[in-house]
Amino acid sequence: MQTTVHLCVGTLELKSADPAKRGTSRAESLAMLEFLRIADNFALMTGQASKGKSMKGGQRLTKTYGHALMADYVNMVVHDSTRTWTTQDAKSRKLNA
Repeated sequence: MQTTVHLCVGTLELKSADPAKRGTSRAESLAMLEFLRIADNFALMTGQASKGKSMKGGQRLTKTYGHALMADYVNMVVHDSTRTWTTQDAKSRKLNA
């Protein structure tokens, strides 16, 4: 089975009084793409990391853990002091797996 992830890179910056409801910036989109280009991260985000594997040594191979890693990665790469990405931000971006 092949899994496809769709991510729109050309996003618009939306003007909103609520900073949590603004669009994804180009820098954030590119950071997300960089994160997904790493095979292990892609497997986490598409649910392939834990298929057919038993838990070993407390591994956390879940999509939720993948979202947390993506949020940390975007924060590390983008350095936007006005808005810090959370796990919920990473989860709310359209990653159709």
